[in-house]
Amino acid sequence: MTPARAGIVFTIIIVISIGVSFFVSLLAWRGDSLQLSLFQDLFLSEGIVLVPALLMATVCGAEVGEIFRFKKIKISTCLLTVLFMICMEPLISLVNSISLLFTDNMALKIAEEFITQDTSFISLAVAMAVIGPLAEELAFRGVIYAGLRRSGRLLGAILLQALLFGLMHLNFNQMSYAFVLGVAWGILNEVTGSLWPGLIGHFMINIGGAISGFALVKYFPDALEMEYSANDLLVSIAFNAMLAVLFTGFAVLLLIRIAANEPGGKFRLIRIFRGHDLKVITKDGREELIKRPPVFSVPVVFGIILALVEMIGILVLQMQVS
Repeated sequence: MTPARAGIVFTIIIVISIGVSFFVSLLAWRGDSLQLSLFQDLFLSEGIVLVPALLMATVCGAEVGEIFRFKKIKISTCLLTVLFMICMEPLISLVNSISLLFTDNMALKIAEEFITQDTSFISLAVAMAVIGPLAEELAFRGVIYAGLRRSGRLLGAILLQALLFGLMHLNFNQMSYAFVLGVAWGILNEVTGSLWPGLIGHFMINIGGAISGFALVKYFPDALEMEYSANDLLVSIAFNAMLAVLFTGFAVLLLIRIAANEPGGKFRLIRIFRGHDLKVITKDGREELIKRPPVFSVPVVFGIILALVEMIGILVLQMQVS
């Protein structure tokens, strides 16, 4: 895998996602509808993410260990990851609240669409908290990050895969906090050398969303109709900002502890921010830097632009409707 190939994977995901969305909208405009069950919709949406990534990895002959980084981690690291995600929650809520000043709560809208009175919590939990995280972590912290990581610019690779992960949702609301989560899970991935912490964190976020969405639709449907004023959101932002300042600090300390808890973790954490160059010794005994490809590539820039155009178009339509 290379950064350019990672960009191609992302662009394919975006093109297919936009194409499917257009097809569904066209059916609705014609008065038809595509009736999919919860699991059918999930396998379609997650298949769009995972299949292109796995196909590219197969075609490129990528090393299995480089992509499927299921390295065993300590149980204490798992517990520290749980605490880390709890401490990240105020920051996630803050970013979400800020995004709601200019866009709709898309996670809630999705919950309204796919959670019905016949939906069981077990099926919802398996769909959202197991299948979704597994597919997305393999695609973004696995295949795409492995390609971007070849640039040698670890911090840039982490930030870029987080941006691509956010843009994959194709709406500004989910993109905002998905970017923050993508950064956190990318750092955990690099520090531990394993996908497991990201999977744990992704599971926690999605199971929390499943519980709240299920409860709202099943038991508090009137709450879905409530409208919140700008003042309500500003109060929420101020409250979450105070909590975020405190708890994000704890999250950073926990991240350092996680790094110290895993062999070589401290070195990998420092390397993220200092960068690292690969050198070779030439025949005449001189050291030469190995040239690395840039983290940004034409395919990834094209995919980013395409996603932003789609998202801006959706935002404009939402504003016109409201």
